[in-house]
Amino acid sequence: MALTDRQKNFVNEYMKDMNASAAYLRAGYQCTEEAARRAGSRLLSNVDIQDEIGRRTDKMQEESGMSVQWVLEKYKKIIERNEDVDPAVAKGALDSVAKHYGMFKDKVEVTGAGGGALQVIFSSNMKKVEP
Repeated sequence: MALTDRQKNFVNEYMKDMNASAAYLRAGYQCTEEAARRAGSRLLSNVDIQDEIGRRTDKMQEESGMSVQWVLEKYKKIIERNEDVDPAVAKGALDSVAKHYGMFKDKVEVTGAGGGALQVIFSSNMKKVEP
């Protein structure tokens, strides 16, 4: 389905800074900032708008020559050049590459009081489960 003029304006504005709330307001919609936040999010869930943003993003990447492969190659050069000279820079680049590949997932350990096991309390309102 074709985008409306306002939806096209929204996409044009969104591509400037990837801020849905601001894009919604700049596209000519009149509302509060809170309403713009909700409405901008809603517009981003529209499949036609997602397709248009994806098409434009692909075009920008193609025109700039900055593919994922290009970025990863640049990170590799940064890492190689800075391993001994500036380890913090090398580590930052390594962290970015690792994040891209999903190598290190954030893990959260949940424990009870004093680091012990969690205490599970069942409500007396629960129905008994028969095997």
